Amino acid sequence: MENLLPSLIVGALAAFIGAVIGSKAMSYAHYRYAQKRDFETKSNRMINLFIALNAELTAIWERYMAVVGGDLEKVQKADELPFTVLFAAGGNYFSVYDNSAQFLGALEPEAGKKIIETYVNLKSLLDELQNYNVMSQKHRDVRLGANLNLYEVNQVREELDSFFKLLKKRHAQVKGQVLLTLEMLKEFLSLAEQSRTTVKIKV
Repeated sequence: MENLLPSLIVGALAAFIGAVIGSKAMSYAHYRYAQKRDFETKSNRMINLFIALNAELTAIWERYMAVVGGDLEKVQKADELPFTVLFAAGGNYFSVYDNSAQFLGALEPEAGKKIIETYVNLKSLLDELQNYNVMSQKHRDVRLGANLNLYEVNQVREELDSFFKLLKKRHAQVKGQVLLTLEMLKEFLSLAEQSRTTVKIKV
């Protein structure tokens, strides 16, 4: 009888300790599972974002090249560039980027910086092309005006030629950025497809 009480106490303590340990283990398992689910959700969100960014940037660049980029690479003089009304950079063509740019902070800084710089420079290039179109129209209006002023015609022509040279240079710069960014996005998507475990990009 004397040995029974200590045995009961030891048994009760053992059961209590076992229950505590089991509860802690269960809680930790739930915590780890929730962590894993949260990581997978964030990873999938980033993968989906990059699929969308890749599609958007590809579509915009292909359209730009078809509308004016291809001609801009070939011609050497402003007169040779066809007059084109381009889509405006202020339009809704960058909707994926505009609505998701805040998520780029989850990437390694250099990768996020490359994507942001590419979009900003592409938007700027489209704005510059719109300005060039306005200047081209002004040049035509001056040449066809009833009161032809040769000084004004030459002045506008010089401005147009100078702007054309700038466009050629800007086109080459932005093209390099866009192609590198698209390559980076495709590399990221390829790595993500293989591992599904990380949203980092090594650049």
